[in-house]
Amino acid sequence: MNVSSTNKIAEKVIMRKYFVPVCGLILLASQAAAQSPAPSPTEGYDWAMRIDEEDRTRPAILAYEVADTDDQPLNFSCEEGGGRIFAGIAGVAGDLSGITLVSGDQVLQLAGKTDQDEMPSFTSDAIAGDSPFIKTFAANGWLQMTADGRTTDMAGSLDGAAAISGFVAHCNRP
Repeated sequence: MNVSSTNKIAEKVIMRKYFVPVCGLILLASQAAAQSPAPSPTEGYDWAMRIDEEDRTRPAILAYEVADTDDQPLNFSCEEGGGRIFAGIAGVAGDLSGITLVSGDQVLQLAGKTDQDEMPSFTSDAIAGDSPFIKTFAANGWLQMTADGRTTDMAGSLDGAAAISGFVAHCNRP
């Protein structure tokens, strides 16, 4: 065996030893960069869930809100076990026809319509209760919403995260 052959073998060993881990780190870094970072909670806002126990379908609302006010930039609604969730925004200006929701690496484009009542409100088309976006939102406890070109971060407390998980379980209950 000559020196040239020994050097080639050493180069191959070094390539295997360092190349694979470096490629793995690059792949992990690119995946992390593709995910939206968790936003910081907005002071005063949190996720809260309410169930209408008087209605036989036990509908629930999950709202990102300031407690005891009408300040609620986004809500979700469902019927118990219905497996369908609807996003809603009260008091929208104009004729909103869609919103974008992001949580982690999941992006959801939602079409919907605006009802022009006393207080115009947007209601999305149905979201499957077990969709990848809903599962990620429940796991992360936060989302970012873009509506009419404005992006709003919606992160809450640990109680808010529990409300999200409870809401998703309620909507998907068999």
